[in-house]
Amino acid sequence: MHTEAPYEYIRDYYSNVHRKNADDPKVAEFWLSKLAHVRGDSVLNIGCGPTLYDYMLRFAHPPREYVGLDINKSTFEFLERSKDPRLLDAKARVRELGAHTELIGADVFDCEAKLKGRFDCILGVGFFATFHGPRFERLLGIMARALRPGGLLVKLTWHGPHRTAEETRKKLEYAYDNPEEPSPDDLVTGIEGAGFFLVEQEILECDPQSYGWNAIQSCVFRMG
Repeated sequence: MHTEAPYEYIRDYYSNVHRKNADDPKVAEFWLSKLAHVRGDSVLNIGCGPTLYDYMLRFAHPPREYVGLDINKSTFEFLERSKDPRLLDAKARVRELGAHTELIGADVFDCEAKLKGRFDCILGVGFFATFHGPRFERLLGIMARALRPGGLLVKLTWHGPHRTAEETRKKLEYAYDNPEEPSPDDLVTGIEGAGFFLVEQEILECDPQSYGWNAIQSCVFRMG
């Protein structure tokens, strides 16, 4: 069982994403540009975190239905009441695009019936690398059944973290990480084993001293 991430952790996480993007714009543009692969009328952002609205602004086309699912309910408290001007701007722009947004605060393993056959595309930013073993296999089964035929799964994962033991402890406690980090090859093999077909893959090697990670993997999969 994970511990609920406090509001302050979610707030700081959101700020840190924006700070890192500003500090290393070339790395940021690499992975943010991959969000343009997200398309379709109904999109699930799985493990959405507080950047739910920011990411939709990078999609190829705004969906009619945009669902954010996250196990940490403080995520949705932040999305609803934060006055961060970056968040307020993103929310206003999403409203202008006309997307209906649904927020689900729950464990994905409790949501299979609610998700089944509903989506044209699933986006996971940093999410899929937080699972391994039987839980990873079970998760992918739920994802496969959540997609309509021919649907896309867009996956971005960060590999080789350089951080303090306390930072790692908090990420593990709040379900932002897993103790057995999968390799990029492990993730591709596991996702393909669930019936997905790899359409595109790209890996960016990063400077861990300045960025804090060794690499970022971007993948697009199609459901048969």
